Amino acid sequence: LMANTLAIAFCFSSLAFLKLDSFKTGSILLSGLFVYDIWWVFGTEVMVKVATSLDVPIRLLWPKSLAFSTARGFTMLGLGDVVIPGVFVALALRYDFLKAGRPRGPYAKPYFTAALAAYVLGLATTMTVMHTFKAAQPALLYLSPACVLSFVFTGLARGELKEAWAWSDEPEEGGRDDQRKKE
Repeated sequence: LMANTLAIAFCFSSLAFLKLDSFKTGSILLSGLFVYDIWWVFGTEVMVKVATSLDVPIRLLWPKSLAFSTARGFTMLGLGDVVIPGVFVALALRYDFLKAGRPRGPYAKPYFTAALAAYVLGLATTMTVMHTFKAAQPALLYLSPACVLSFVFTGLARGELKEAWAWSDEPEEGGRDDQRKKE
């Protein structure tokens, strides 16, 4: 319980501090980690050994059984499988916020809603496959395509894919951030 609490706190802190600047960067990152995760989980035993042998908050654990019995063991999810796609989902929320003109009240969140739903579906797929085959799964195998495709399909459906792909959250030259640095 304590390790899970620390792991969740780490996830929240990471999501507050880590920031992607564009969907292009996020897609490249998720694509690279897609290959990385598959290699280290299926290609070697390193990832599984590290995740199961260290008793540090690098993963979230919960009982496999709804009866909360430890007899059936635990399911685990690495923090990278929460934080990395989470940063992409946060980028989608930031994009929706800026696209809506920094509103003070409620606003439409199509990219965020799609990315969050895709993350949940990707995670459900990961857990289903893990329980079906009773073997460790590289969660990013399911989460990376889910998140990236949610962005692509939302952009296509809204006719905004080219604009969204070109968008960047990088501070502009001569913007407020540059003015503060000069002062």
